[in-house]
Amino acid sequence: MTIFGCADAHGVITYNGIGLDDGGQTPSDWLMELEERHGIFKAPLAEVLARIKSDLESRLGAIREKYGPRKARHTFVCAAWSGHKNSVDCISNYERVDTEDFKIEGAAEVEISRWVPSSKFPVLVMSTGIQARRSDIKAIGTAIRKETTHRVKLLCVQTLKNVAFGKERGTGAVGASAQWAVLGQNRNEVWCGLDVVGGSSMQELPNLIHIAAEVQLGRYSSQMGGPGALVKDAFAGAGEPPSIGEYDPDGERFVFHEPACGFCGKPLPPVHRRCEVCFYLKSSGGRKRRINR
Repeated sequence: MTIFGCADAHGVITYNGIGLDDGGQTPSDWLMELEERHGIFKAPLAEVLARIKSDLESRLGAIREKYGPRKARHTFVCAAWSGHKNSVDCISNYERVDTEDFKIEGAAEVEISRWVPSSKFPVLVMSTGIQARRSDIKAIGTAIRKETTHRVKLLCVQTLKNVAFGKERGTGAVGASAQWAVLGQNRNEVWCGLDVVGGSSMQELPNLIHIAAEVQLGRYSSQMGGPGALVKDAFAGAGEPPSIGEYDPDGERFVFHEPACGFCGKPLPPVHRRCEVCFYLKSSGGRKRRINR
């Protein structure tokens, strides 16, 4: 996830599709690289989106040539405020924001589709990739119209967990940890956090480009970033920091170690208080057995 401020807007960009390229970069790294090398986020929103589209098309072309069109599918979703107006833009080569249809194979060309609120459709709840349950989507839409922002965030986190675990199964292709962001109309109204099944001792921050965000740390909060600042690979927490990862000077990036859970064998990041898979199985009445290593 990337939270940004540009010349005429501020917003959040999430993605679905490519998780890690052959160079060890995530799509969030792609966006940060565009700013570090070309300063694209100093431009108006329309130009920012166009530059992301062009860069994505180039990257997917190489992936498509090596791995085929089914592996070369990717979507960036940008939700932004520009003054008192808001919009959602979908930058993708296989799906759009204005239809539920999607392509099995990623196209060679990337398109930008846009949604803006109207009197008939004032709220958009969008799910990319593996689709969430319609009942969960409907509940989020109802909460946006009638309930608090905190309630909306909780329902979004629960929806992601339902997708990750499926029907009473502690396995899935989607992680149950939910990184979230809430943005108000003003540029100083930005909050973010990380919800982990079983709890976490630290918060992993989204990348921040030219904007500040407030992160909750239990009963406390901290503000990170600001105008002109670039923040990436950042963690925030209270107390003694755990050993999260180490910097690889050859690859010029941080390497994060995730030991395996002794019961189920799933990855267990050092900042997680409990294994989210085991915690889910225990709360749903499932059984587990220790794995000998």
